Amino acid sequence: MFGLIGKKNMTIKYLGEQWLENKKMTVKPSTYNNYKRLLIDHIFADIGDKKYTALDKQHINEYISSLMNSGRKDGKGGLSVSMTRDIIKALRAIAKFAQLEYGLKNICDGITMPRIKKPEAKTLSDGERRKLEKYLLSNQNLTNICIMLCLYTGLRIGELCGLQWKDIDFRRGCLTVCKTVQRISLGNGKTVISIDTPKTDSSVRVVYIPLFIIEMLKKFRQKPDIFVLSNRIKPTEPRTLQHKFKRILNNCKIGDISFHALRHTYATMCVEKQFDIKTLSELLGHSDVKITLNTYVHSSEKLKRKYVKRLAC
Repeated sequence: MFGLIGKKNMTIKYLGEQWLENKKMTVKPSTYNNYKRLLIDHIFADIGDKKYTALDKQHINEYISSLMNSGRKDGKGGLSVSMTRDIIKALRAIAKFAQLEYGLKNICDGITMPRIKKPEAKTLSDGERRKLEKYLLSNQNLTNICIMLCLYTGLRIGELCGLQWKDIDFRRGCLTVCKTVQRISLGNGKTVISIDTPKTDSSVRVVYIPLFIIEMLKKFRQKPDIFVLSNRIKPTEPRTLQHKFKRILNNCKIGDISFHALRHTYATMCVEKQFDIKTLSELLGHSDVKITLNTYVHSSEKLKRKYVKRLAC
């Protein structure tokens, strides 16, 4: 596939295509397609014809700046910090490949990566949560029960969409997370629904379900291979559930929040109920307790008041 070429004549595209071909054997199809899209849409389009050995740290830093300032393909300004980081992570991997495979210098050593300022994750207030729960319980159908399930298990939206009846153990009162559903880009504007294993080994987990939700699910129980949310042999795709969730929020007169806020709310409720962080981290499917602490656990007003009151005792 790759013809013989001198090291000095190797371009970013030449090395990138080799790296991508190697990654195809070690990553999930969804990850591979994400890498492919980043390379074709950005790296190859922008600097693909550049000779690798002609570039250095300064060139890469300048490329980062150009992505941030004018990287959008529609000409409407720069890319987000998150997208820029994803592109440069792929470029870094190509540089590492060039170093290991051909003994070339790593042109990404010492570059300055843009920093992401993470916004505080939104959660439902106690009042909003009560309103949502009241609506879901008063209008029981599979969609509403599944939303309640997420609120009380912290499942990600793709994990919920991938849940089949065979994944629920009604006797033990738990479910096994072993699949995730997402729409992935194939490039050229084409997308496809992917059913795959979760992103990390720790995301494959057993999560226990409150008894009242188990009892609701029993009423709708179907054959093992049927997907719970769609009630069919094909899953509901995440964006369809997002749209339904928005309508439910509107009916409850709750402000616009993402479906992922249910996961944040679950984590916060668990902290308020004094779950130990290690257990919570495992329930959420995190590979490191620090992720749970830094990303999902946010001190609530209730907790702050509780701790301050202790000072007066």
